[in-house]
Amino acid sequence: MVIKNPDASEYIEPLKKLFPKGEYWDRLLSDPASDVSLVCAARAESLAAFKMRMNQLLKESLSDFADETIGDWERIYFVYENGGLELEQRRSLLRIQRSGGINIGVLKTIAETYGGSVSKWEIPYTPAAFGHARFGLTYISSIAGMWVVFVHASLPQENKSSFEAAVRRAMLANQTIFFVYGD
Repeated sequence: MVIKNPDASEYIEPLKKLFPKGEYWDRLLSDPASDVSLVCAARAESLAAFKMRMNQLLKESLSDFADETIGDWERIYFVYENGGLELEQRRSLLRIQRSGGINIGVLKTIAETYGGSVSKWEIPYTPAAFGHARFGLTYISSIAGMWVVFVHASLPQENKSSFEAAVRRAMLANQTIFFVYGD
């Protein structure tokens, strides 16, 4: 939702209508140099500035557009700020954190944020499921057990711990990730 950024001149006439009716007030309001007209002009400017600020804060309420409040978003989701990263990298990590869960795309995005790459991931274990199914329907929900994955990545040594911490923050409770470097 975007609120239209008004021009201050749009507020002057509505403000003038708030004053009492009568010859005295009509004369003051028709004179652009009168105190009442100058007060209306000043109030119109402040109302326009207020509405413009509302638009800015409305944009900041979405982490994809946050600039001024990016640190607040990070403190809520990460408990600390990623001040050393570029603004778009910080937004990218927030998007990942808000999406919940890990997949190869998420891993690659996190690795790129920290100057590396993910070549592949391996899921070595396939959990067994018990139950009867007809016509391809599963009567047992998806496996809620432990999910293990080996991530093969290349990263600069100084960024490995930050990369691992970012991945672990994005994981779900049943996910276990092992990192393999140097492939």
